[in-house]
Amino acid sequence: MRKKDLLPVIILALLIPLWMIIDQKFIAPKFPSPAPLPAKQAAEPAPAVGNIESATLSDAAKSSGAPTELPGATYPAAEEKISLLENEKVKLELTSLGGGIKSATLLDYPEQNETDSAPVVLDFSGAAALAYEGLAGIGATEALASQPSADGKSVTFSRVWENGTGFTRTITLGDDYLVTVNDRFANSSSNPWLLSGLRILTGRMKNPADMETMKGMTILGVDTFTPAGGVNYWGRKINKLYKQENKPAALDTVPQEMRGEVVDWVSAKNKFFTQILRTEEPIATMAVLSTRDVQEKGIIPTDIAAALAFKPMSIAAGSQYDISYSYYIGPKKYDILKDAGYSMEKVMEFETIGAFSFMNWLMEPARKFLLHTMNVFKSAIPGGYGVAIILLTLLIRILFWPLTHKSTESMKRMQEIQPEVKALQAKYGKSNPQKLQQETMKLYKEKKVNPMGGCLPMFVQIPVFFALFTVLRNAIELRFADFLWVADLSAPENLFAGQIPFVGSLNILPLLMSASMIWQQKITPTVATTPEQQQQQKMMMFMMPIMMLFFFYTMPSGLVLYWTTSNLLMIAQTGIRNLRKKKAKA
Repeated sequence: MRKKDLLPVIILALLIPLWMIIDQKFIAPKFPSPAPLPAKQAAEPAPAVGNIESATLSDAAKSSGAPTELPGATYPAAEEKISLLENEKVKLELTSLGGGIKSATLLDYPEQNETDSAPVVLDFSGAAALAYEGLAGIGATEALASQPSADGKSVTFSRVWENGTGFTRTITLGDDYLVTVNDRFANSSSNPWLLSGLRILTGRMKNPADMETMKGMTILGVDTFTPAGGVNYWGRKINKLYKQENKPAALDTVPQEMRGEVVDWVSAKNKFFTQILRTEEPIATMAVLSTRDVQEKGIIPTDIAAALAFKPMSIAAGSQYDISYSYYIGPKKYDILKDAGYSMEKVMEFETIGAFSFMNWLMEPARKFLLHTMNVFKSAIPGGYGVAIILLTLLIRILFWPLTHKSTESMKRMQEIQPEVKALQAKYGKSNPQKLQQETMKLYKEKKVNPMGGCLPMFVQIPVFFALFTVLRNAIELRFADFLWVADLSAPENLFAGQIPFVGSLNILPLLMSASMIWQQKITPTVATTPEQQQQQKMMMFMMPIMMLFFFYTMPSGLVLYWTTSNLLMIAQTGIRNLRKKKAKA
């Protein structure tokens, strides 16, 4: 195969970030994941939790004139009371205003890359996580009575109104990062109690102050999941959602595909941490909430949250209605999320959706394997995650050595027969193109050359490049992991920040990566025979490294370390092969 015929393959294999941007911004929105099947609407009332009489929305309740919110025009302001729940992993600060979570301190994760740094705090003081909207008296600004349990593992919030209606909530902190929430709406009055427009929100997720958004990559996100319809990643479509609502400063919307669809859980997340809110039984739809800085050019969300919205329900006189939730608040770490159950690990975005969903049978297992292997290397061998990434790169090169060796040999044989191909072109090229094709294929057969031999191995490796790209850009394991001069493998090096003209800081690894690409191309066999092809080859030798430098300059250092190491290993492989051939000829 001629050099110019290889250019599309090389571009596809190398420009992984560009592929990801195109998929997220242009292709995925046109091929949304299948919407979950509509939940069946039961004819009889949905059972309440335990031995409690169920609550239904009956025609009688709709026409009874029952209030859509708790009676009373105003509620006197009350002092906020703070309660604490804590285990070895997380400390929750609960507020009596709405009975929600005001903050969560993740004790194993420092806020800054410093020895004496305080732990990460997810601050929801502006709008408490797990607070209800749509019902006066229990919102984020109303005070409830609070009572910690004797064992210190739970807090109960409550409020009772003069008409005999009341609300009770118990928040229990379990092991690790899991929280259970049990809510009870009790109606001791003589009239039905209609709950309408009720929804519960996660806290608003923001990015750490020192984290830079990677070009073309979504950092803040909302996910939804149903067993029937699978997972949807709405963070990838946040710009589209804003545009559909005429670019408001504050977004509160339900994606078109999800209107009326019942979900199993919703999540709100940033690059490293997530909240996942799930009802015990799927009974709620979803909504996406976000705000943006209108002073910024383009649409750049500053925070994001998810909501579970409930259809109207009527609690009959003398009965009560219970809703139970499971709530995860912690790191986006695969093993922990997997153990939490209910497919919560899907917030890792290991699953391929959109136009390339047909490849998920390969991509998702590959991502899990790569992450697990990297963690095994880190645990077994000293040197931290930098050495683990190098060993992982070496393993990938070993696994693909037969393919890369075959590709190199094929290109070498193509190079050797180029004088004969050129002679055929001179003889038949202008006068008889069909004859030229026949004679060329005959020559390939005689010399046992496969013209596609140099291309197919590259296509086979592309899924691995995609998989590793996803793993290394999101792995919380790399957060603040150092290696040589790199202080944080999850971020660019940012040396001499603010002191380098044009680019702002110095990142050495992308420069080494580009230099290694030029070196690799110089020693790789080529098949250029005409002056035009040789000129193309010289241009590509510098254009591709420059393009890759542009794309990778602000990428996480761990990802650039992988690519640089891969190039160096390829250089070593080609150098050893060339040395052996020279010795064989001597």
